[in-house]
Amino acid sequence: MNVTETVFQTLGTAVVASPAILLATLGLAALIDRPFSETAISRLTQVAVLFSLFPAIGILALMLIVGTRYVPIEMGDWVTIEDADLDFHFHLKFVFDRLSIPFLILSCVLCGVVGAFTRRYLHREQGYGRFFLYYAVFYCGMVTSSLAGTIETLFVGWEMVGLSSALLVAYFHERENPVRNGQRVWSIYRLSDAAFLIAAITMHHMTGQGDFGGLMSSGVWPEGTAAVNSSQALLVGTLMLIAVAGKSALFPFSGWLPRAMEGPTPSSAIFTVRCRCIWESSYYCG
Repeated sequence: MNVTETVFQTLGTAVVASPAILLATLGLAALIDRPFSETAISRLTQVAVLFSLFPAIGILALMLIVGTRYVPIEMGDWVTIEDADLDFHFHLKFVFDRLSIPFLILSCVLCGVVGAFTRRYLHREQGYGRFFLYYAVFYCGMVTSSLAGTIETLFVGWEMVGLSSALLVAYFHERENPVRNGQRVWSIYRLSDAAFLIAAITMHHMTGQGDFGGLMSSGVWPEGTAAVNSSQALLVGTLMLIAVAGKSALFPFSGWLPRAMEGPTPSSAIFTVRCRCIWESSYYCG
């Protein structure tokens, strides 16, 4: 591994690790009932966002300098199932390319702005720490989804975003309506997740793997040649469109978005960011 590859790997690991460390830190504090102060929580959040944003910008700049368009960050197989009838590998992989990096930077900037606003908006709110815990789950999911190199990795980020969104809708759990609306949002997400899982299984049957690179028979996106025929691509694309429609409140799944406003104002901003990013990413991928 040369110096350039080492720099790419170091910066890429920092991008992915920062939100995960934030989530682990806030989650552990909540688990042992030793919450941080508001100042400490806001500082941790700011540091996590900056430690993802600046390395991402650094990777983009270095890619432009050296002329690289594809930087994979491999983290190995986390689950392996092998027998006579089944060969499955849950491979954790993140990809930095000219599509994922802009959405990553956009997610970091917008989540950072929402976090900075929340620090003042929820000052002295009883559930201040709980909100930022949900926020950390959301932020980690957005980074994972933006950089996912396999459909399994994408599903992990996808579920984290969905779970945190439903929890944010039900943030004011002492009232009945937010809880009911949070359950409604979660139910709609289950429908979109079902389409996502069918698409993932279909992709495994077509290519024998969950790596998005398996969809290309030669070359790297967008220059490569597709390894699947038009009918197969249409099937997977339609299933993914249904999944995206559910998460981004497109017709006929748009009914949950007004109900999501039961959450605090910062969570409403998060939903707007999330819906916009999901829709635009699906549009440009298509």
